[in-house]
Parts: sequence; C-alpha cells; structure tokens
Amino acid sequence: MGLFRRGSASSDVTELDDDLDEPVVEVEQGPLGPTGRPLHPVGAYFEAAFRRFGVNFGGYLLIAAVSGLPLLGVKLIVSGTSIPGLWAGLFYAAAFALGNFMVLSLATMLVVGSLRGRLGSLLIAGVVTVAVGTLLIWQLVFVAIVFYPLLAFPPIIAASGDATGFGSLWQGMRTTVRWFKRTYACVLGLVIVIAAVAVGFGILLTPLGSVLQQQVTFAITTIIVWPVSALVFRNLYGDITGRLVINDSPKENERRKEVIKRRREKAKRNRERIKKVTGED
Repeated sequence: MGLFRRGSASSDVTELDDDLDEPVVEVEQGPLGPTGRPLHPVGAYFEAAFRRFGVNFGGYLLIAAVSGLPLLGVKLIVSGTSIPGLWAGLFYAAAFALGNFMVLSLATMLVVGSLRGRLGSLLIAGVVTVAVGTLLIWQLVFVAIVFYPLLAFPPIIAASGDATGFGSLWQGMRTTVRWFKRTYACVLGLVIVIAAVAVGFGILLTPLGSVLQQQVTFAITTIIVWPVSALVFRNLYGDITGRLVINDSPKENERRKEVIKRRREKAKRNRERIKKVTGED
C-alpha cells in the first residue's frame, strides 16, 4: 500500500526543453506542509481514495460490512422488541459511531501493518470518540458531520502510533484547528459524495417502496461512504504529516508526457518556419 511510508513526495518541477530558453511546463507550487514539502490539492485525496477503493473494492466492502454488524444487530434487536423510539435512536447512533470507528481503524491498519503496542491507545480513542459520536448522532444527526474530523483523526493518529491514549484526542483537535480549511474542504467533499450516492440509489430503488427503499439506500450509502471517508482523511493526515505520497495516476502521467511532447514538437516546427522565412541555415 505504501501510504504512510517515509519520504518526500516528488514535487512538480519546471521542465525545460534543451533547445528553448523558456519553460515548457509551469506548475504553481501549492501550500507547504510541516516538512517543507508542497501539499497535494484536496481533490487529490478524493482521487486517490476512489482509486484505492476501486482497486481493493472487495476488501473495503468487506471492512464496511464487518463494521456494519453492530448496526445490523441493533436493527434485529429493535425489530424483535418494543424498545421506545428514543432509546432505539440511541442504540442506532452508538452502533453507527462504533462502525465508523472500526472502519477508520481497520483502514489505517492496512498501511501501518500491525496494531501491536497501540491497542491501548486505540481503545481509549475509540471509547471517547464513539461516546461523543453517539451523542452527536443521537441529538444532532443533521449537523453531526461538522464534527466528523474530531472523530476521524484520533483513531488514525492512535493506530499510526503518533500519540498514546488521550494524546491522540488532543492531537486530533490540534490537527483539525491547524489545517481547518483543508480539513473542512474534505468534509464538504464528503457531503457532496453522500448526497450523490444517497440520491442516486434512492431514485434507483424507488420500486422497493418507501420504508424498504430508505433502509436499503441507507445501507448502501453507508457501506460506500464509510471506506471513502476513511481513505480521504487517512490521505489528508498522511499528507500533512509528510508521510503520504499520492502518486499521479497513470493517465495523468501519460497526459503530462503527451503535453510536453506536443509543445516540443510545436516549438521545433516554429523554429523551422522561422529559419525558412529568414533564410537561416
């Protein structure tokens, strides 16, 4: 996977034609991270997240499905008993918060290799974030995503071994505040993804009937959005700590090479035309 490997990302440099005095390709440098390395655009986090989700589609769906088991368990319990709606909402919120924590932890484990020696810190981060997430979802379901970075960073930090115990919670808050614009640009992107997936499947599943349509749409949206959101914030955290290298996609590399090639050929043709007009040898 190589997402959290040490090393500097290959910065975009200006390439020069051997026969020209002017640069062929100019790339504006983005903001710098703590290590002095240019940070990737926010869109790169989503592009890399969708690409990795597509490459390991079955694996991430399995992670999401396993993490959704608490939700399924609550659904079966609530359906078979007469639990009041208020308490049922609390149980659903707790199961959802727990499932999201599991996805974040497992997605990070895929790149750190092992959680040995970090389980204690991860447990503390999990207890606090799940408890806070439960209350937010239970009482503020429509605005809970505003607080998502505060719940997403601690598991990633704890699983990465960058802080222990409550330190991961504090570092998660500091990361959210320090990189506020970048963090909430990712949140806005996730809102767009959630809306697109939910509306799309909601329309597609209209024949199922109102209640079943809502339940199936929610399940599919959750299974897709959980891994994507975990990958996006894992990419964001890796980038701002200087340990994430988001490689350009093969298509992007080929596109850049083709642009450079065409510009060189055009410059060569222009030189030949000038020589013909001026009569130079």
